[in-house]
Amino acid sequence: MGKKRLIIPVAVLLVVFLLAYIKYSGNVGTAGGKKDPPANKPVAVKTAAAVPGAISPSLTLSGTVAGEKETVITAKTQGILISLLARTGQRVAAGQAVALLESENQQLALEKSREQVNAAGSALEKAKADFARIAELYKQGAVSRADYENAELALKNAQAAYNAAVSDSRLADRQIRDATVAAPFSGSVAECFVEEGEMIFPSTRLMTLVDDSRLKIKANLTADQLKLVSEGSKGIFTTGVVSGKEFACTVKSISTRANPVNLTYAAELTLSQDAGDLLKPGMFGHVRLETKEIPGLIIPREALVTRDESGNAELFAVKDGKAVLKSVTTGLSDDRNIIVLGGLQPGEKVVTFGQSLLKDGSLVTEGE
Repeated sequence: MGKKRLIIPVAVLLVVFLLAYIKYSGNVGTAGGKKDPPANKPVAVKTAAAVPGAISPSLTLSGTVAGEKETVITAKTQGILISLLARTGQRVAAGQAVALLESENQQLALEKSREQVNAAGSALEKAKADFARIAELYKQGAVSRADYENAELALKNAQAAYNAAVSDSRLADRQIRDATVAAPFSGSVAECFVEEGEMIFPSTRLMTLVDDSRLKIKANLTADQLKLVSEGSKGIFTTGVVSGKEFACTVKSISTRANPVNLTYAAELTLSQDAGDLLKPGMFGHVRLETKEIPGLIIPREALVTRDESGNAELFAVKDGKAVLKSVTTGLSDDRNIIVLGGLQPGEKVVTFGQSLLKDGSLVTEGE
């Protein structure tokens, strides 16, 4: 029992001694010899000055290869398709027959119309002779005025009947010729819509013909892109179908009216003559266009810390050795630079490297 009473005071003394030691250790270096924490170390950054200049905004459009001319050949008469003389992928010459329709009915109609022309011609000759005879008798007072007018009317009717018969004969002849469908220009058949044995009617689509002797690119421009491009602008067309190959192209025309559906402006770009060796109508790809130079106050694009779709951005400027977070308004850009529309003055320096280590007011040192 006595031993337990002795152990407790000793334990209390040890705790007091330990607390005193901890307090003493914490005060070492604070009383009398206390040192201030080291000052903020400057951050090494790279900078560039905002200067007046110009940019050439990059512009890439989606485009489709097309022939210089393209048309859908349709039937002009009715009949069974007895022969399809041109198939998809085949080349045809201007005036070459590409389809033949059964023309037996048209041939019968033509023969009948010719008979009607002959009959109407004979009737017209008789009416002319009758009128000449009646007119002579009328001068002599041998026939009445009514007889003269009846003969005159008969002649007019005979003339009208003859004209109608001739017109019908010409139409029947045209239908015979239309039974042979010819290519309106030289080119390649891009697609066929019918097969032999089908019943064909006027306006039935037979095939698509493309003049691929000279190819072009069809693309669309938005209203904003329209400001950057003009007729004569140069570009490069690429397609995954012909990998590793670039094709020079030139803007030939730009529509002056927007498509009411998608509000874009149709543009056509010409390709070089030899492009047809590798490209074919219908191939899809992209056009990278050279654009007009846009003047303005420019800075490197990498200076921007943030930027939204409206062009509002943030960056760090350097003033008196400190980083200053600034809000700016930006415009168009190219691969390297961007135009600053507001919030920055010419000559001001902006940080282009090291922004991730900065906050507003950080000390900085400028490096190369």
